[in-house]
Amino acid sequence: MALLSEVHVNFGQVTFERIYQIFLPLIPGGTLVGGLLLAHPEFASHTTSVLGLGRYSRIGLAVFTVYVSGLLLYGVSISVMGTFALVAAFTIGKKFRAVRDNLALSQRPVWRRLATGFLGNDLVPSLPTLPPALAQAGQANVPQILTALQQQYDFEWQDWYNALQDYVLRGSPVISNEILFLWTYLQATGWALLYLYLKTPLRGHWSVSLVSASLIFFGATFAYGAHFLYWKYDRLTYWDFLARLINEIRTLEAEKRSTL
Repeated sequence: MALLSEVHVNFGQVTFERIYQIFLPLIPGGTLVGGLLLAHPEFASHTTSVLGLGRYSRIGLAVFTVYVSGLLLYGVSISVMGTFALVAAFTIGKKFRAVRDNLALSQRPVWRRLATGFLGNDLVPSLPTLPPALAQAGQANVPQILTALQQQYDFEWQDWYNALQDYVLRGSPVISNEILFLWTYLQATGWALLYLYLKTPLRGHWSVSLVSASLIFFGATFAYGAHFLYWKYDRLTYWDFLARLINEIRTLEAEKRSTL
């Protein structure tokens, strides 16, 4: 699974749920441009007088500047998010192994019976058996070998437990595109506030730095954090997983009957 979800504006089918994405660049862009104009109002009047712009031309230029600024800040946020994910993969990922604590759940007889019915005998892990040569030799380390074989058998079932969770959740991304898109623009707004804090009289307001730092931190770490939780913990409870797997089995049985 990819580390970061795909982020884009989907113009293929414009719906009410997605049309807000078109206007999201106005939030960070408006924050940055509006803050700069409030801090330096003479800049706007000087620019319009030099260019000889009329009323509507000034409005169009303002909207264009705000929108482009928002897109640029969005690009910065994407770069920061990707860089953090790359650095975290080589630091946090190596130091803290994301191993799900579901080995005991994968050993439950009910789940294994359902998984066997779904996978079929060809894919089900084989029962641990001692090679005949070792059994006849009567070596002293036979118990250790049997224990190792049993552990390998259980680990294979755990792999299937994790794989089948993703199967029954296919089509359900770890982070939806809309949520990631919104968080990225919130981070972009944080960068706009940080720039205003450093370059305008807002430097004296510590609350601005706190808000900007919070938006940048959570926006930059949101994607990696969500995927780290996905690697670390099950997305489904044991009972929900069983119910979904039963539904998959019933659906396959119905499809087989319909083809007969």
